[in-house]
Amino acid sequence: LSERYRVGATAVREALSRLVTEGLVALEEQRGFHVTPVSRAELLDLTQTRSRIEQMALRETIAHGDIEWESRLISSFHRLSRTPSPTSPERDVPWAAAHRAFHEALVDGCASPWTLQLCRLLYDQSERYRNLAKRWTHENGRDAGAEHRALLDAAMARDADAACRLLGEHFATTTEIILAGGLVSDG
Repeated sequence: LSERYRVGATAVREALSRLVTEGLVALEEQRGFHVTPVSRAELLDLTQTRSRIEQMALRETIAHGDIEWESRLISSFHRLSRTPSPTSPERDVPWAAAHRAFHEALVDGCASPWTLQLCRLLYDQSERYRNLAKRWTHENGRDAGAEHRALLDAAMARDADAACRLLGEHFATTTEIILAGGLVSDG
């Protein structure tokens, strides 16, 4: 990794150690680092936990979000809708950033910094699984753009029940695609 990224071994070890604390990388004594495996059980638990936390944050945001929040949400949706869907790993970077910004904007009117920090952590964990699902998404006829549009519309209408239902369905659809594609182990 040091050679590949042209950085010192200390920087690589520090970065890997941070990833260990976030659960994205595991450290085995005398063996080194490796990517934390994905599993069906973890995916289901992660999806359920993320749904609950983000729905709570979304309700709070819809109840208390101001015009600045609405502006950020509309702007992030516009950027996401105008960013080409990824068809290669190189094209995924701009879309992934726009996707993250939209999901963060959905809940960023929540008054709790801890809740927002949990949302970001759960998003990061979910990205490992979303990356597995993206190649199967088009084969399943998923229209993620329409899902994001519906989320925007419900949030802007201040319909917390509909927005939370749509958010849960959005996360569940990704999970179903991953499970149907056999992309995770039963462990």
